[in-house]
Amino acid sequence: MMTDNNLYFQQLRKHLFGLSEDERDDVVQFYQEYASDGDLHGAALISKFGTPKQLARRVLVDYSIRYDDVAEADVDYSESLGVRETKRVKRQLNLLWVIVIGLLTSVVWIPAAFAILLALFLTIALALAVAAVLVGAFVTGLFAIAGGISIFAGNWAIGMFHIGFGLFLVGIQLIAWPIAWFIVHAVFVGLIKLVKKIGRKFSKANQGGVQNA
Repeated sequence: MMTDNNLYFQQLRKHLFGLSEDERDDVVQFYQEYASDGDLHGAALISKFGTPKQLARRVLVDYSIRYDDVAEADVDYSESLGVRETKRVKRQLNLLWVIVIGLLTSVVWIPAAFAILLALFLTIALALAVAAVLVGAFVTGLFAIAGGISIFAGNWAIGMFHIGFGLFLVGIQLIAWPIAWFIVHAVFVGLIKLVKKIGRKFSKANQGGVQNA
């Protein structure tokens, strides 16, 4: 039985990708002590924690969420807004991916994984659609200004209308882009909050009896 446990925890360590050796040691030691205190061996160990891969994915989800929480609370304001947001988006997209991969190790959580992916797709689609509309409006404005100038000598009233309309489309970009960024940012923040909520439930769930990993 002890040999079975040793193999289980060796495999657990192998699946703890991205953690330092000390962090892996802490995780393995914690669950070894838990298993020893509860007299868990073999099938009972898997029934309690799931397969080594499933347990490792739950641990990685928990670590990723806590890392993001710390990063959110310890923002480096010496960096520009653009740099901070780029780092934040990369970090949280990685968090989202870790959680989705973890959810896919359990049949019960697969629908949640696909729901997260769908929500991410819709968020990206929204961002691209908004950007396309604003860029289209800007280009249309430039063409309107150019067209108005070209016909100004022949019909100044129509020319002025085109120029004015073009200036409106170009000028409104100063207001539209910040508003668009705020909307897309709010949607993304909401998505990440939902993903972290799902991830926390998953990391605390008993995966026992699920053998699809």
